[in-house]
Amino acid sequence: GGTLLLFRHPRLNDYHGKPIEETFAFYSKVISTFYLHGTHLLVQPVDIVHCHDWHTALVPLLIGEQNKILHKKETLQSKAVKTIITIHNLLYQGVAKEDIIQSLNVPRDVFHIRENARGNRVSFLREGFEYADVISTVSPTYAKEILEISHHDALGDILQRRKANVIGILNGIDEDSWNPRRDTALGESYDLKTVFSVKPRLKARLQKEAGLPVENVPLFGFVGRIEPRQKGIDIVIEALTDLLKNTPMQVVILGTGEPLSVRALTELARAHKGKLAFIHAFDDAVARRFYAGADILLVPSKFEPCGLTQMIAMRYGTIPLVRATGGLIDSVTDNTTGFVFDQYSG
Repeated sequence: GGTLLLFRHPRLNDYHGKPIEETFAFYSKVISTFYLHGTHLLVQPVDIVHCHDWHTALVPLLIGEQNKILHKKETLQSKAVKTIITIHNLLYQGVAKEDIIQSLNVPRDVFHIRENARGNRVSFLREGFEYADVISTVSPTYAKEILEISHHDALGDILQRRKANVIGILNGIDEDSWNPRRDTALGESYDLKTVFSVKPRLKARLQKEAGLPVENVPLFGFVGRIEPRQKGIDIVIEALTDLLKNTPMQVVILGTGEPLSVRALTELARAHKGKLAFIHAFDDAVARRFYAGADILLVPSKFEPCGLTQMIAMRYGTIPLVRATGGLIDSVTDNTTGFVFDQYSG
């Protein structure tokens, strides 16, 4: 019963000509302008403005929430609507040069400018944390973790100051989209009754697709960004460097990302042809065949706000092997629905 609004403007297509922060500052200005001057066009009033990550974090400030904070009392605007900002990944904060304030036509003193030798900077995410009514994350454990970490960068101490307003709600997956009974990418459907007969055939197809011999050995899969700062690909490489020498096993890895890690995986796959296959791409259909064909899915993240791959793996009858962090520990029970390890090491 909702109304979907799509905003079109040439500036919103500009992802390469100018810094991406400028594009999303413009987008936030568009949204706030519509909220302030165009909501009379809607059938129903706006009750909640829900912003996601740094990309829309300026919206609470731009629609007037700063007045509530600065004057320390509710205003007509803040009584009319509540604002929430959801953190999907604190690693990305949308930091721009101070000059961006001029294009927003907002007083400079409502921003929390970080001064340093390279010039003054504004963090979009910081402004969202300062002015939104509620700060949420995509899992309860990640909400606790971000409060335990000291943020001395562009975020300052805002999360500690507003910890009473920080909550975590676990993400979920679309069970209609991620459904092995109807997933056309697999070539063969299955459910709880047929999983043990069908899954071995899907495993064999994945082995052939990845260029691995069809053998009855544990097949480990990894789907995601090749990202050592978060996704744990560094400890995957560390572990496989030893394991692949003598262990009867196979590994399939799908993803793109950081060049040094990509090169290390490429060399490792070349050295262990027939045991490790690295597909340097991202393809949704191939990813689905990974989830269905692997025995175990690796999710060894250094940190993980929520993670969806472990949930998809369980949906497809594949065992997730995860690190005890963020949403991984909220969604996987050790020795019941998967395997959980603590120490971040190979």
